[in-house]
Amino acid sequence: MRTVTYETENGVFEFDLSDVQDRINHLASDHKIEEAIEILNSLRSSSDDLILNAEKFNHFGYIALDLVEAGKGLIKCKPCNKTYQLSELKPTVVGHGGSPFSLKPELEGGVIRRLFGTKQNTPMFGGEGFECPEGHELIAMVTWQT
Repeated sequence: MRTVTYETENGVFEFDLSDVQDRINHLASDHKIEEAIEILNSLRSSSDDLILNAEKFNHFGYIALDLVEAGKGLIKCKPCNKTYQLSELKPTVVGHGGSPFSLKPELEGGVIRRLFGTKQNTPMFGGEGFECPEGHELIAMVTWQT
């Protein structure tokens, strides 16, 4: 079976092509995202496994994050030189969290007002990621910003 490998600074994520295919097709055809079109062209022109690195294919990180959350793939931590089960990974928070609606209660009143009230000079952002059991950040993506 063909695989798609995505490498970050500390992680190597390996996914079955079938798990990646629908997500890539959606981004390429419905949203016309250049990176997705380039990946699709690479998949069509070669029968080999595809290796993507985070520096060139940053947008694929969102697909990788989605697949990990869905329980798909194998993850190797480069610093540990160990492959971990998805259940062993620890979810992490970037900025103010995975959603503007998942804010900490002590921040909620002021933040919600800033998000939906008058324009503020300080942008806010949040996201999510995963780290290995030893604390090495494997992937972290900003998923929203104001």
